[in-house]
Amino acid sequence: MGADRWFGVGRSLAADPATAGAEACREALGGRHAGLLIVFASLTHATIEMARAVHAEAGGDVLMIGCSTSGEFTADGRGAGVVVNALGGYDASVRAVPRDVDDLYEAGIRAASCLDDIDAENRVVLLLGDGRSSDQQEMVRGAYSVAGALVPLVGGCAGDNVTQTGTFHFFSDGTDVQLLPNAVLGAALGSPAPFGIGIAHGWRKTGEPMVVSRSESGTIFELDGEPALDVYLRRTGADPALADDPAAFLNFATVRPLGLARRTGEDIRVIFAADPATRSISGLADTPEGAMVWFMEADGERIVDAASAAAVEAVTGLPSEALGLLVFDCCVRSIALGPDATDLATSRLHDAIKPIPYGGFYSNGEIVRRPQAKGMHHLTVVALALG
Repeated sequence: MGADRWFGVGRSLAADPATAGAEACREALGGRHAGLLIVFASLTHATIEMARAVHAEAGGDVLMIGCSTSGEFTADGRGAGVVVNALGGYDASVRAVPRDVDDLYEAGIRAASCLDDIDAENRVVLLLGDGRSSDQQEMVRGAYSVAGALVPLVGGCAGDNVTQTGTFHFFSDGTDVQLLPNAVLGAALGSPAPFGIGIAHGWRKTGEPMVVSRSESGTIFELDGEPALDVYLRRTGADPALADDPAAFLNFATVRPLGLARRTGEDIRVIFAADPATRSISGLADTPEGAMVWFMEADGERIVDAASAAAVEAVTGLPSEALGLLVFDCCVRSIALGPDATDLATSRLHDAIKPIPYGGFYSNGEIVRRPQAKGMHHLTVVALALG
């Protein structure tokens, strides 16, 4: 591990993916030699040519992980292009698990096995999951079986510009560059300085609690002993015909989530599909039988401030000023906020932590596993501060 740790961010909106990748990487490096690159790219830029250009710009011998997004952001703003985060002076190790590993628990184990290579006072595992998987929590559980309670898991799941078409990951173990569809990646970081973690969502409970009386993985069949879809439609005031139109139901349900009771608050569960035949509703993460859930509603100012709140929590958890941050913001939050409020949230994030550099993306699920947070989150912002 080098004595001097550093973090740099570069961004490019160039139309050509390879050009954008090279430009963003050059800016992030600032003439330095990186030990790890973390790349976020919009679906239009998520190409092997882009990934190779980023890697080549860094000298062609650097560890790299990254994924497609539903948009990226830095202190310079948000848009559709490429963001490169470059780190130096940290111990780093990476793993890639391709999509042909159907067992998400096993994928989590393999992704987090990068931790075996790191011997440092402070360690963290960064996960970039598959945003299309049906039970993301299993990936987190597998990774936790490797990391244990003392090493936090942080990250987000790849996005596809909210098209539900599939995601891509970019990977290099130092030599070859790979473009992997619907994969799971892990990067372990080690440092003599602590890492800071923040999490916020800005949603609040509304109405009476319900018990999940029958569920399997991310599918809820019954709430309070009634068909879950019937309860959902009734409690949200939706037109019953909505369940027969998948696209319309998705647009309606994504901003009407459930809150899953936890000891320290709620985990958000986005509902994205309904099955009229089984009268069930589905999300991307496990909602276990016997759990207590509530409907959640947006708290306007707290929703806007969630990104800045997560970032501030992350940096204030460090004994000295942060070198930089990685921020994972739910893609559905930007839909709920709308363009103007999303721009406001981005500017408040910048104002809250300037001049600390940061890079982030809009994700299909956010990851924090630490004593106060159990794993997968949605409609949430997660921040990792590097000291």
